[in-house]
Amino acid sequence: MDDQNFNLDEILSKDGARIYFIGIGGIAMSAAANLAKSKGYEVLGSDSAAVYPPAKDMLDGNEIKYFTGYDARHAESAKADLYILSAGEGRDNPEVRYIVENKLPRAGFAELLYELYKDTLRVVVAGTHGKSTTTGLLGHLFRNLDNSSFMAGAVLQNYQSNFHDGDGHYAVFEGDEYKEEFDDPTPKFHYYKPDILVLTNLEYDHPDQFASLADLEQEFLQLIDSMPEDGLIVYNADDAALSKLVHRSNIATISFGMENDADFQANSVELGVNTKFHVRNKHSNDVVRALGLQDEEYQIQLPGKMNVYNALAAIAVLRTLGFSRENIVLDLLSYQGVKRRFEVIAVKNGITIIDDYAHHPTAVRETLEAARLKYCPPPLASKLWAVFEPHTYSRTKAVLPDLAKSFNAADEVLISEIYPARESAKDASVTSQDVAQALGLQHGHVRLVHNKQEALGILKKEAKPGDVIVIMAVGSFNRLAYELRDLL
Repeated sequence: MDDQNFNLDEILSKDGARIYFIGIGGIAMSAAANLAKSKGYEVLGSDSAAVYPPAKDMLDGNEIKYFTGYDARHAESAKADLYILSAGEGRDNPEVRYIVENKLPRAGFAELLYELYKDTLRVVVAGTHGKSTTTGLLGHLFRNLDNSSFMAGAVLQNYQSNFHDGDGHYAVFEGDEYKEEFDDPTPKFHYYKPDILVLTNLEYDHPDQFASLADLEQEFLQLIDSMPEDGLIVYNADDAALSKLVHRSNIATISFGMENDADFQANSVELGVNTKFHVRNKHSNDVVRALGLQDEEYQIQLPGKMNVYNALAAIAVLRTLGFSRENIVLDLLSYQGVKRRFEVIAVKNGITIIDDYAHHPTAVRETLEAARLKYCPPPLASKLWAVFEPHTYSRTKAVLPDLAKSFNAADEVLISEIYPARESAKDASVTSQDVAQALGLQHGHVRLVHNKQEALGILKKEAKPGDVIVIMAVGSFNRLAYELRDLL
């Protein structure tokens, strides 16, 4: 990052300080903008084009004004005390270029959120999978139990919002490992300076930023090493990579898991309409242990093994902080999850349509296995359809061998064109045809579709009552679930 001579704390201490967000339509950026306004700052911003729900609804609902279309004159006319830059906007953005060339005070949204909540205990959720769901679950529990604040990377279905500004003791943040700004490769999770760090799992991801799993592990290790002496790490004991990193630290730890010995260990898992499980709490008091009552029973609405892990993480945090099972159990069951994570959009003519964000092989596999168990268990003859949009060329190439083995639970697979996101098509090192061919070696029913209309045509013609369609997309296919609902 270019050298800057300003003090963020001093800027934010100024009465009537104005903050301008570039890329305000992003789900995390819009939440940060709303939280800043709730703290009394004057907030405005800009985005490349029209802003869409849910970010639009949250910005408009809080009367936050923004420009559509980037223009240096917007940033200049804002006369802001601080500019918040999205990681996806670089020097080719005229507003960013204006700010950099004029050496105006700027930061990423994670730096801002730390400053806004540095006087609360910060709970940060990091890991390759489950961050949004676990952050949302912790935010939901802390909001109801303590009126604490939170910001997740996806909208909680309970509130149709991904943030809350409360006056409680805690602030829960989703700790993204992606970079803070275009010229600052520091992962966002470092800037939150967690007091309590929740680690869900660790696998290789973001190949455009990390050359190898070892590079990514090094960032997690630095995050662990930066914890305060009186901090707490809550981690997944079934993840060998995490356990190895955590055990190199002297910070207090609490573990959760299902397969390995853990402080909070789930057993007797029942994957039905609701997911039921027992938790063996190693830290139960002597009376409880003497009565053989260490097993605590919980339920969640969310399906699948991965969501048991997400719930275990939240239970481990809250029980360690002194909240009772009775405090937790009802709010745990009332949590509806976050949008675009196994979200049932409709059941139309007997066909269930599910929208999901999965793009990493593990998330794809877990999502499809959960759908199979919940909706299509043997001996039912209904089909499970998987519609998948690969996300970025670099990620798709890096994970293709594992991705090819992730669709075994599906009966029919449709593969779309790769969504490049921040990458350029001219630099493509892999094609959607490569993906379809790799999957075809593992799966007998894989087809390549070139656009939404082709996918919709196949699904409308071939899907039958009782079938389940899981649409896993991040880019241009992410409205397919709604279009299919209207078409069937």
